[in-house]
Amino acid sequence: MKRNLFKGFTLVLFILSVILGWPASKSDSEPVLKVSSTSMRMNVKDYGVKGDGLTDDTAALQKVLRLAAGGGRTLYFPKGTYLVDSTKDLIIPGGTLVTGDGAGTVLKASSRTFGWELLRAAGSDITVSGMTLDGNRQVNRVMVVGGGSQRVTLSGLTVANASQNRDPGGEGYGEVVCGILIYGNTRQVTVSGVEVKNIRAINARSGDPVARGIYVTTTWGSQETVAKSITIQGSHIHDIGPADDGDGIYFEDPGMDSGRGQDSSSVIAGNQLDHIAKRGIKIYAQGIKVQGNHITNSYLGNNVFQGGSDKGRTAPDMYSAISVYGSNNIVDGNAIDGIGSFYAAIEVTAGEPVSHITITNNSISMGAQSQIKGTTAIRLGSLSDFSISGNAITGGERGIWTWQNASNGVISGNTIVVKQGGGIDLSTYLPGYVQQNIRVINNKITAGTFTIRQAASNRNVAIQ
Repeated sequence: MKRNLFKGFTLVLFILSVILGWPASKSDSEPVLKVSSTSMRMNVKDYGVKGDGLTDDTAALQKVLRLAAGGGRTLYFPKGTYLVDSTKDLIIPGGTLVTGDGAGTVLKASSRTFGWELLRAAGSDITVSGMTLDGNRQVNRVMVVGGGSQRVTLSGLTVANASQNRDPGGEGYGEVVCGILIYGNTRQVTVSGVEVKNIRAINARSGDPVARGIYVTTTWGSQETVAKSITIQGSHIHDIGPADDGDGIYFEDPGMDSGRGQDSSSVIAGNQLDHIAKRGIKIYAQGIKVQGNHITNSYLGNNVFQGGSDKGRTAPDMYSAISVYGSNNIVDGNAIDGIGSFYAAIEVTAGEPVSHITITNNSISMGAQSQIKGTTAIRLGSLSDFSISGNAITGGERGIWTWQNASNGVISGNTIVVKQGGGIDLSTYLPGYVQQNIRVINNKITAGTFTIRQAASNRNVAIQ
């Protein structure tokens, strides 16, 4: 009788375990995924992860990430510091949401080793939110979105402290440093409400030390195409350097090198960028809208080159706020200001010709105490089919300058106040360059040296 009762009780327990998702027995070596019929949430501390700031959590986190493979899992990191070995892979699989308790949840690279990256998303339908990713200056890249990933969201994160290996013989000594790296063949990646800070290159095997706050590119040597439908919005990017080649956001399509560039259909909007040593935003891609960003020049005679033949020399306060080196791009409604001056606050190409460029409704101000010699608010290289309109410009040596070939454009409705310089300069110092089929209309100019400068290189230029 007792035996039958025991069997019946065991059967009831089994049925309840199926219905309620109670865990079966497990070995100490491998956690069992605790998933009920109504919840896919996994608290990582239930799977051997400590988060105490002392224990190496790498192996335990790798096990949790393997358990999440297959999708539909939420990995919850309670408040704590999770130390990891950055020479080991931590890869978030598709269909996974990783979330924490905000700034108090810290995934941190151990100071014992130097590695390529802290964390990687590889797959589709991935979200990482509500935590701090701290490279601890022990990684080249903090957060990576792998090639081919789709529908990836990074939100409410602090991404900080990427650098280079100090050992010339070690990996990561001279490679590009970045906070967030998004590779090619990706689609619908969103970076929203993220703080990216303290991203600094200190070495270069050749050329300049290179750092990017957010870097969109393709995997080196691959056949990947440019990332598409990328949104970078509402984020704060700051303290990126050095002046040699430290950019806040760099969106790159290497396919343009061989004439295989494609429109990216991407947006960079509503971001705050400050303490960026070279460029706020650099676009070497097509089909990008740069809109409503606030770029502040935080330097005034104290920005210094860190490498190469210029090491130790004073750099421009900032080279540019926004540089555009591709066609079919829009720069609209951005606020550009600060205590320093820009070589070119908005720069369009210095090499290959581009076309279909729109620069509208931007506010550009050079610092009142800054060096203005050699500075331009909107500097235009070789371009065609362009519109420069509705911009408000204060300070600098020139307001708008077409210094190379320029054709089929309109410069209209701009307000330019350059009391120590010139308004619109249509001349060039380069032989053989021509400015043609350009209308310059309804601009309001207050200038110390000239309002509109024409040249013998102008053809069919109408000024009203």
